[in-house]
Amino acid sequence: MHFIRHAVWKLQDRKAQILLPSVLLAPIFILVIYLLFETAKVSMTKVRQQFALDNAAYSQVSSASTYLNAVAMVNGPLPYRVMLYYKDQKLNPKETAAQAGKQPISIFELFYHGGGVPTIAPNYDTGINNPPPAEKDDWGVRYDPAIQDFPRTDWEREDPREPDSNTWVPVVSRSLVNDYYFPALRYATVVIQNYLETYVQVGSIYESQSYVYKEVSKNAVMFREAYYLNTNDCKKSDCARQSASQLRRYITLSTKPFELDKVRFYASDSGLSGEHGGAINLDLPMSEIIKTKLFQFAYLDSSSRSKLRTLGRGVVLKQPFKLPRNHFNINLEQKYKPYVRNTVVLSCPRNSNNCVWPDPLPKYTVTLDP
Repeated sequence: MHFIRHAVWKLQDRKAQILLPSVLLAPIFILVIYLLFETAKVSMTKVRQQFALDNAAYSQVSSASTYLNAVAMVNGPLPYRVMLYYKDQKLNPKETAAQAGKQPISIFELFYHGGGVPTIAPNYDTGINNPPPAEKDDWGVRYDPAIQDFPRTDWEREDPREPDSNTWVPVVSRSLVNDYYFPALRYATVVIQNYLETYVQVGSIYESQSYVYKEVSKNAVMFREAYYLNTNDCKKSDCARQSASQLRRYITLSTKPFELDKVRFYASDSGLSGEHGGAINLDLPMSEIIKTKLFQFAYLDSSSRSKLRTLGRGVVLKQPFKLPRNHFNINLEQKYKPYVRNTVVLSCPRNSNNCVWPDPLPKYTVTLDP
C-alpha cells in the first residue's frame, strides 16, 4: 500500500515539472504565431503589389505594341494583300508591244511598277509573292526599286521626304500603260476607284488606331487603372503615381501620316480616240475628290524613335507601397521603405527597334523582367 502511494506521488511531481516550462514557453509560442501572422500579411501585400505593377505595366505597354503593329500593317502588308486581288486580272499588250514579245501582265503590276503599292520579298520583279511565313523576321516590304517615273527612294527612309506641293505623283506605271490596254472609260476608272477606296479605308484604320492609342496612353491612364483595380490600399487619383510618371515619358509615341494631294493615274487613250493611242494623264486632286489627302503610310518622329530605343533596352519601374499596420506597432515603412519593381521591354526584331517605317514589320512584343 505504501509502495502505491509513493508511485502516485512521484507521478504528480513529474507533471508539475512539465507544467512549469510549458507555462514559461507559452508567451514565446504566442509571439511566434503573431510573427508568422504578421510576416504573412507583409508577404501577401508584397505579392499583391508586385502583381499589380506587372499587370499594369503589361497592359499599358501592350497598347503601344498593338498600335505599332497596326501601323506597321497599314504601312504596306494590308494594302498589298487587298491590291493582290488584281494579280489574276490580266492586261493584254498592244499590237506593237505584242510583236516585241511582251506577255500579258496583271493590273497589280501596273500599280506596283508605278509606285502605287509596295510588295513583300523576295520577288521584286513582278511584286507578286506569297504571304511570308509567320516566323520570318523580315518581310522585305518595299516599293519597286526599278521605278523610273517617280522613284520612291526618298520615301523609304525614317524621315521620308514629301513631294513638292505642286508635283503630281504617279501611282500607275506610264510605260506599262503605253504598252498595254488599260482603257479609261471601260476599265481604268473602276480600278482607280477601288484603289482610292482601299487607301481611304487604310487611312481611316490608321486614324482610328491613332485616336484610341492617344486616349489610352494619355497620362498612363491604363497603367494607373490596372494598378488600382489590383490593389485596395490607394486612392484612384494617387495610385501608382511614381511608376506611372516613369513610364509615361516613353509610351507617348507619335506617328506622322505621309499623304498625297495631287495623285496622277494613267490610262490608255485607246478607249477614247483610237486603238493605238498612248497613255493619258488622269490627274486627281484628293482634297477636292475625297476632301482630304490620300494616306500612303505613317512613320515615327525622331522623338518616338528615341523612346523606342530606350523601350527596347527596358524601362525600370519602381513603385513604393504601404504596409499594413502590425500588432507590434512598428513602422516598417519608415525603416525599410518597401517597394516593388520590374523592367518592361517593348521590342521588335530590329537593332533600331523601329519596325514601323521603312520596311514595316508588325512584330512588336512586350516582355517583363524582374
